[in-house]
Amino acid sequence: MYGKTKAIASYGRMANSESDPVQQVVMLYDGAIRFIRLAADNIREKKLSEKAEHVNRALDIIHYLQGILDFERGAEVAQTLDNLYTIVSMQILQGSAKLDAQLMLKAAESLVPVRDSWAVVASSVQKEQMPAATLPAEQRRLGHLIVG
Repeated sequence: MYGKTKAIASYGRMANSESDPVQQVVMLYDGAIRFIRLAADNIREKKLSEKAEHVNRALDIIHYLQGILDFERGAEVAQTLDNLYTIVSMQILQGSAKLDAQLMLKAAESLVPVRDSWAVVASSVQKEQMPAATLPAEQRRLGHLIVG
């Protein structure tokens, strides 16, 4: 339990150190993808205690992302992300239980296009230095999912 609390506190510190909330989401996706891939490597290398730690960290991030969805403002996008997070969580748990590195990698790859979409939003905000209110409607909708 202590390790889980420590990991969540670490994500909180990371998020607080980054001023742009959209960039924070990109960083969380990067962490989740990295931990899932590390767990797949651990499965192949038969390092089961390390696999368990990486699985726990990935799931902590995914559950955090799922927990901050704003279903009122995010509507269909929030519901789609919620479904994705549920599926990815199940894939991670199944991959961990079955020691299936390919299933782990499939879970990681499911997150990559969404991570890349958030990165595009973060890049446009950063490059143009425009306030969120002036972003196109699609990007504002994504932003509201995390700052709601």
